[in-house]
Amino acid sequence: MNPFVRSSFLIASLTLTLAGCSSTRQIPEAQLREMAARDDEAFRAEFRGAVSRLLDRVSRRMEQNPSEPVTIHVLALSGGGDYGAFGAGMLVGWKNAPGEFKRPDFDAVTGVSTGSMLAPFAYVGTDESYHAIESFYQNPKPDWVEMHWPFFFWPSNESFATIPGLRRDIKSALDHKFAGEMAAQAEQGKLLLVAASNLDLSKQRYWDLGPLAIEGFKQGNLDQVELRMLASSAIPVVFPPVQIGDFLYADGGVTANVLLKLDPKDPDGFIQLWQKKFKGKPIPRVRYWIVINNQIHPAPAAVQERWPSIVSPALAMSIRSGTLAEVRWLAAEAMYVNAEYGADIEVRTMAIPDDWRPPVKGDFKKETMDSLAELGEKMGADPNAWMLWCNKAMSDSRNAAPHPEGATGLPRSQTPDK
Repeated sequence: MNPFVRSSFLIASLTLTLAGCSSTRQIPEAQLREMAARDDEAFRAEFRGAVSRLLDRVSRRMEQNPSEPVTIHVLALSGGGDYGAFGAGMLVGWKNAPGEFKRPDFDAVTGVSTGSMLAPFAYVGTDESYHAIESFYQNPKPDWVEMHWPFFFWPSNESFATIPGLRRDIKSALDHKFAGEMAAQAEQGKLLLVAASNLDLSKQRYWDLGPLAIEGFKQGNLDQVELRMLASSAIPVVFPPVQIGDFLYADGGVTANVLLKLDPKDPDGFIQLWQKKFKGKPIPRVRYWIVINNQIHPAPAAVQERWPSIVSPALAMSIRSGTLAEVRWLAAEAMYVNAEYGADIEVRTMAIPDDWRPPVKGDFKKETMDSLAELGEKMGADPNAWMLWCNKAMSDSRNAAPHPEGATGLPRSQTPDK
């Protein structure tokens, strides 16, 4: 977790001392349960629609090239605040990687928090869109974040800061031309999923933005897409929460800092529906490419025996551990599907090296974001920068762990914990 996110959680914890003010949002529990049931029903329908579109996309590719094996490429972009500059640079540099490691045309893109800002540009997938998001991260504006001075901590404030400049620049980037490009990808069955945390129901919610992009292009704006991007990246207490429908949402990283789905046992999931639709046909190859906009192991630092000094690294550990747990769970599921169904699923991650240090102190500093973008470009072009968690050979051996220490060709600083 970068310093900005750490400090935001520290500030959030300090507000506990101001507890006691009542909220104007009063919704009885019974009504909330009814609202939750409706939302669950809507989500399941949305999920089934997304899986169906992906199946149709794969089916068309099979028909067009029956002799060529189909590979499904899934890109997952994690949270990380201004460290998203690493992911932006990495996506640009990835074009220059050799052979099978060259940046593919993704079938599904997921994003959480800063990853939700990157995701639409990776979804469009043109050189222009990749360079546009890198330029966005390399040119932070002073008004992206404005504190509520002098009483930013006042309990009646919805947040400590507002984000007028960030909203303006996101809206500018999501112009009519970009809306058309997003809609075109959605028409081809490509998925774009972003996640936020439902504060009222205490759980994660994700949306498929493809259909929203199609509708937005017809209406002449991407307001509904923008709203969900802002919800996904709304750091609790620091940035304003976002109301979508009946519920209030905040940063998706609170519930899961990377959005990864395989769910082999889900009757509405891709694996089960594939077997129903294509009986006897092998499951297509799947490649998960996970970009972690942070370091796996942070620099060690002595913690003072005071609660303000303790809470920040403790919460940072929680987010980081949750991120690794999500990746491990996906790798375990992939190992199971490979072994049980004879599939060929690979899971790889790339993260900021543990020995990298920001050139200057502070958040959203151009020097730091330039450094991360440059580092990302370099690593994106290097196949050895990927950390392998699971592939078919490892699954076939049955004895291999889903997160090997010192995997072939991988720098030791990039290997995950045992």
